Amino acid sequence: MSININPKNDMSFLFTNASSKDGFSSMNWLKDYSLVKSGAYSKLMKAYYSEDDSKETSKAASKALSDKAQPVKEKETVSDSYNKLSSAAKSVQDSVKKIQELPEDKTEPLVSAVKDFVTNYNSMVEAAGKGDIKNDKSVAGRLTALSSLSTGYSAELEAIGVSKGDDGKLKVDEDKLSKADAASVKKVFDKHSSYGNNVNVSANMIQSNANYGATRNSIYDATARANAAASSSMFDLFT
Repeated sequence: MSININPKNDMSFLFTNASSKDGFSSMNWLKDYSLVKSGAYSKLMKAYYSEDDSKETSKAASKALSDKAQPVKEKETVSDSYNKLSSAAKSVQDSVKKIQELPEDKTEPLVSAVKDFVTNYNSMVEAAGKGDIKNDKSVAGRLTALSSLSTGYSAELEAIGVSKGDDGKLKVDEDKLSKADAASVKKVFDKHSSYGNNVNVSANMIQSNANYGATRNSIYDATARANAAASSSMFDLFT
């Protein structure tokens, strides 16, 4: 005679016929057993103890995403530098033209316009002395000519509160400029044979040199080979 015993891993059958009058219900332990069996307690404990960690993890993840979302600043190319120089040279020309067009009877606008001219002039000098541009002989020659021009007109410039520094940049004595005769200011920037007119011509040449440099460096790389994108653009022009 043999006894066949079927093992059961699930012990819940022991409690299926429990009477509501035998004291089990008052203990509510069947509910606890059900929660343990379903894994609810485990999930609750994990959620409770990992709450702080999850917050820190969430903060770290958010910061990482935020950092990743920040735009990567691209390195300025030689063409970019030439384009900045071209823009600065154009601003100098605009400043000279503005001074020439202002009437002599309005001193304050003239003072403001001359200060703008000096600012734009210095920006042009700075742009021409950066990176590979400072090795551009055409641009360097124009800057030398401008420096000599400022030296040649030093007396007229100083009379209206403008002087040239050792670095080639211009300086403004605002008090002296504001007291200068408007007619004298206009004469320095006259449309014919004046300091301003000569600066305007040189700035125009610098702009042309810069535009050529920007185009040249966008077509050819450092090894003097045509860039793929530029070659495609040139092909489009001739087809």
